[in-house]
Amino acid sequence: MKLTKTLAALLAGLTVCTMAACSKQDDTQADGADAQQGQTTEQTTEQTDGKKEQIVFGTSADYAPFEFHTMQNGSDTIVGADIQLAQKIADDMGKELVIKDISFDILLNELQNGTIDFVVAAMAATDERKEQADPSQPYYEEDFQRVVFLKSNADKYTDFNSFEGAKVAVQSGSIQVAMAEENLTGCELLVLQSVPDMFNNLMNGKCDAVLVDGNVAEGYVAANSDLALLDQDFPASEGSCVWVQKGDPQGLLESINKTIGEVTENGLMSQWLSEAAEISEN
Repeated sequence: MKLTKTLAALLAGLTVCTMAACSKQDDTQADGADAQQGQTTEQTTEQTDGKKEQIVFGTSADYAPFEFHTMQNGSDTIVGADIQLAQKIADDMGKELVIKDISFDILLNELQNGTIDFVVAAMAATDERKEQADPSQPYYEEDFQRVVFLKSNADKYTDFNSFEGAKVAVQSGSIQVAMAEENLTGCELLVLQSVPDMFNNLMNGKCDAVLVDGNVAEGYVAANSDLALLDQDFPASEGSCVWVQKGDPQGLLESINKTIGEVTENGLMSQWLSEAAEISEN
């Protein structure tokens, strides 16, 4: 199951974040890693008279078409399908949405610490994550993964077994870490915090391939004629969910699941993903 819409993902030049080599995930720090770790950016999505209660949601806005930065009316704005979902969740609760942009690998820690109320970040419901937080019902179940590499290496990387000894970039804290270890036998992992950093490393010859969600992969390939992807399916993963604190102490899940039910019934995620594609192309 895949979306046929592609988008021009943003190839922003960002500083390299935390990296780790080898499939044992021997985490080491790259130059400039401390520049981004732990930093957050907040964005309020609507103006109110000050009487409307706020609800804060966390995301990692480097994952087009789900959440990413773009310029709107001269301002850096976080947009994407997940942002649309979070806005609807807040609207249905009658609350003002505040976005907190956080590194993906610490989102659930921030949730546990109470600095955010819920998480929407194309985050699959793995058993490990369920130990930290409670997921909603899935809002997106068409997940598929793709390996991206330079088109000049298309004859070299023809199947999963071709990546022995290759350095493959994955995002820290993502399901792609385990997927690379389990399926790209013998590869060497380069674990980074930021997806744009992963692609910058690929373009600059610091890694051989990138493993990301298929929608993200297709966007980067559409935006850069020097890139190609391996059209081979990984094992199916759990669908993306909204996350709340363990035990749902704020009682958010009932309303969130009601919103997701409406979104699923009306096919809104596909609509929002298409809108994200249009925004990125402008």
